[in-house]
Amino acid sequence: MKKLILSTKEIYEIDRLTEEKFGISHLILMENAGRSVAEIVKNIFGDLEGKKIAVICGKGNNGGDGFVAARYLFNWKADVRVYFKGDPKEYKKISFTNFNILCKMGIMLFEWEKIKKEELEKMDLIVDGIFGIGIKGEVKGREKNLIKMINESKKKIVSIDIPSGLDADTGKILGEAVKADVTVSFGFGKKGFYTGEGPSVCGRIEIVDIGYPRFFYEKYN
Repeated sequence: MKKLILSTKEIYEIDRLTEEKFGISHLILMENAGRSVAEIVKNIFGDLEGKKIAVICGKGNNGGDGFVAARYLFNWKADVRVYFKGDPKEYKKISFTNFNILCKMGIMLFEWEKIKKEELEKMDLIVDGIFGIGIKGEVKGREKNLIKMINESKKKIVSIDIPSGLDADTGKILGEAVKADVTVSFGFGKKGFYTGEGPSVCGRIEIVDIGYPRFFYEKYN
């Protein structure tokens, strides 16, 4: 897979065409993305049994990727706690589908408001699925405090697709951003990883294949 660095607009267009032109649903892409994140976490530890992992999920597809990752980590015997935002019934269908799977599997689920700094400090690793590349405007309020709490925990952090709070195009930190040890980027690099403040928060960048048709890699070559 050729390494490509694309804009948010280009990535959204690829997402759209992957489903509309090639028939690869966003649910399939989310499954592949979430498993890829879990595999990166597994590679960090080797044996996951008993490892305490917090997966913090926002309301968008980034959070849905986190739900999938949590399922795999649970299956691989990690001690997983999933923190979710808002009412899951308001999520997009594919994220809600993966949230329901966690409920049926009996994985521990907590609302965001119940996150405490002391709990995060007991974790072996935190998976950041708060915001994706679609973030708009400054991070404020509860989300800003949560990101600060994650950073202050001093735990190893893996960010899903992009560190939450980083602008994917400009590399600007939008008020507050997660300082990841590893950023697992889906299919392509983002321009913001390599410019502005991006290099200071992305950590090691792992670009993983989630099933985009090779047509796109040839198109943007």
